[in-house]
Amino acid sequence: MLAVLLMSCSQLVSQVYMPVLPDIADSLLLSNSMSQAMIISYFITLGAAQLVVGPLRDKYGDRPLFIAGQIILLVGTLLCAVAPDSSTFLTGRILQGAGSASPVLISRTLLAQHLSGAKLKSAMATVAISASVTAIIAPLLGGMLSSWFGWQGLSLVLITYYLFITLFGLSLLKTRTPQPIAINPISLIRHYQSMVRCQVFLSLASFKWVPTFLYLTLQLHLPFLLQERFGFTTSQTGQAMMLPMVGLLLGAVFAKVLQRHVSYMKIVLWLWPVLFMSALTFLLASDSALAILLAYAAIMLVFGGYFPSYMHLIGLLHPNQAGTANALVGAIELLIFSVIAWLVNLWLPDNTQTLSLLIAVCAALLLLSWRTIRIQRPHFEHT
Repeated sequence: MLAVLLMSCSQLVSQVYMPVLPDIADSLLLSNSMSQAMIISYFITLGAAQLVVGPLRDKYGDRPLFIAGQIILLVGTLLCAVAPDSSTFLTGRILQGAGSASPVLISRTLLAQHLSGAKLKSAMATVAISASVTAIIAPLLGGMLSSWFGWQGLSLVLITYYLFITLFGLSLLKTRTPQPIAINPISLIRHYQSMVRCQVFLSLASFKWVPTFLYLTLQLHLPFLLQERFGFTTSQTGQAMMLPMVGLLLGAVFAKVLQRHVSYMKIVLWLWPVLFMSALTFLLASDSALAILLAYAAIMLVFGGYFPSYMHLIGLLHPNQAGTANALVGAIELLIFSVIAWLVNLWLPDNTQTLSLLIAVCAALLLLSWRTIRIQRPHFEHT
């Protein structure tokens, strides 16, 4: 239960603002690209913070990092709630990103501390399903609450929710004796370098990086596309963006059911053709809002199945340093791929043919990564 709640901290603060990007731009007198940059600033800060939080978590345990992270997250969310201008809102988003690093990493490593084998695989899939449900609710919640209270009122709702999670987490997380792990900058850099030089690590990480890149690119692009090309209102955009998140849930359920019978490597391979189906839909049915949303839902279906696969396989590769490994994956994901997604949106033309090509290239990269893992870690196909 706690792992699910911790995962939702980052999800909500990153996703409830997505449907109201045009409203934020109007209120703070921002261009579309600048309002997108406000959202991306959260992901960049979250990525950078994970590089520090991951090793600290491996050394000191969950509780002290959880407390510090929740305090920072609450302060940042409060600033967003009262932001009178773009600089205050930007400061709040940066603090939200820094504070979210702790619950994100703890949620990914908490289960591995207490479970193993089939129970761990099942629990990972359950967390992915819960994360998918949150992803479905968040855009709808953002659109509805914004229509009632304005986009700043979203932050007040988040503050109440985060206070509850803070109290719940304090009642469960225990203090532990610090571990003899070196966390000075030089040793950390060397350790991160050794991970990045491993082909299997990079290939496993791509199961997280590539779907996240596609998600961020489309999540930033589609609200403006739906409103400018198809005339959607803010509330309608929030409701429409809920449809692709159903794909995320279906992917997680698919992985949950199949992990009892086959390996996560097979699940990754079986979901892969869905990406090409999505690319073809963007190419051939660009004049239909429903078709575009279904194509996005297909990508999220892959995301939903790949997420628990990544969590399980990265734990097999680095069982004793899961926090550090997840921190590095998360940092690269958010520092590099979120920026790339934003830059892509700056030049992305108002046509879906370019999106189709982008999805096809990403699909090819994922297949290459799967093949690399299969060759260098053949036993992963049986775990």
